[in-house]
Amino acid sequence: MKKVICLMILLVSLSAPGFADTQKDLFETGVRLFKQGHYQKAVERFSQLIQLAPDHADAYKNRGVSYMKLEKFDLAIQDFETAKTLFPELKGLYSNLGVAWYYKKDYEKAIESYDTEIQMDSENHVAYFNRALCLAELGRNTDALDDLSRTLALKPEFYWALCYKADLLALSGQDIQAIKAYEAAIRQDPEDTYAREKRVQLKQKMGTKESPDLPKPPLGNPKEDPLQYTLQAGAFLNPTNADKMNTRLRDNGFDARILTLKGAKNKTWYLVRSGHYATKDAAHKAAEMLMQTLAVTSVVRTRDSW
Repeated sequence: MKKVICLMILLVSLSAPGFADTQKDLFETGVRLFKQGHYQKAVERFSQLIQLAPDHADAYKNRGVSYMKLEKFDLAIQDFETAKTLFPELKGLYSNLGVAWYYKKDYEKAIESYDTEIQMDSENHVAYFNRALCLAELGRNTDALDDLSRTLALKPEFYWALCYKADLLALSGQDIQAIKAYEAAIRQDPEDTYAREKRVQLKQKMGTKESPDLPKPPLGNPKEDPLQYTLQAGAFLNPTNADKMNTRLRDNGFDARILTLKGAKNKTWYLVRSGHYATKDAAHKAAEMLMQTLAVTSVVRTRDSW
């Protein structure tokens, strides 16, 4: 079962009275660098801010999120724990701490963090979803299914929650219910292949044929391809950076490819594109999922535009 753990990216601007312009500038610069994917530079800005404002929990929390994007989970946990001592009620803090413990494979501590987040915000669908993944890692599939049901009660269109609910139902032998959950996922996102492929595999195991009642993804043809839109997740002059982004998307279950473009002054650009979509709405929905899952800002492009 592919796991897509969700970060709570809550990099809010500071507006507290008396917050010095220099400190505010450092914070906002750190946020901007983070959103641009410059995580080490974001760490440096938040570190400068911490030197000026050592008691500001938001600076520690946001530096911790930046450390997580650099896969420096011990440093992230250290920052989150400091933020806890400074401001225990800080929104999103415990969800992010849970993500860090998840990547450290300490699922019990991750669950404790999500428990606290949910106590503070009982409508946080991301906390329920991530806790479900941790519970599943510990073999507590019934509890995980309960959390996925809570996730979907809050966000019925959450594609990956539907997929993982189906996965767990299939693992427990509830094949008919799993098929229904995969079908619900396909209705939410007909163009993603995960739910469709898992549904086919499960039906083959059950000895039944694929039914024609669900929307099929457009196949396209050389004369008139209806898949007119795609996402651009980055444009790089350095091919290594493009490869990193391309690999990151693929490793997390997203379609990805690299296109090359000869630009002005004979510069070669490496464009990382993801997905094929029939409508702008479908593309924008995919961009929202990409931001929610990996904190990657993408732009919608027509298929043949540069």
